[in-house]
Amino acid sequence: MPFYETFIIERGTDSEILLHSCLETIGVSSLSEWDMFVFVYRHGPCLTSTDRIARLIGYEKTLVAAALDHLENRELIERVGPPQGTRIHRVFASLIVEQRRCIRQLVGMSGSRAGRLLLMKLLMPIQIESPTKNN
Repeated sequence: MPFYETFIIERGTDSEILLHSCLETIGVSSLSEWDMFVFVYRHGPCLTSTDRIARLIGYEKTLVAAALDHLENRELIERVGPPQGTRIHRVFASLIVEQRRCIRQLVGMSGSRAGRLLLMKLLMPIQIESPTKNN
């Protein structure tokens, strides 16, 4: 069993505090933001569109766009290109050391089932927009 998975099982409360602190350090508060960040982080610089990311991840386009906007505003990712259509998405090059440490820790922990469950517990759930009825 990987070290971080053992750590989560043996010291659940300490792990929650550590993860919560890291999430605050990087400014991620929802599961959709985290999933978008991990997508960009794991794929490296990629030329794609919000529509394509939404189809690949399985989220609604508006949710993906909002999460990417938040990550860009927090200077965790940068998008190069026109506001609509295909753009380059990449992790922001000038992250501070503490952010990089937290990102490595969170990405490592999210690779296990126990880590993902803990992240899901700490982050706000994904808000799915329901179609509005026009009367």
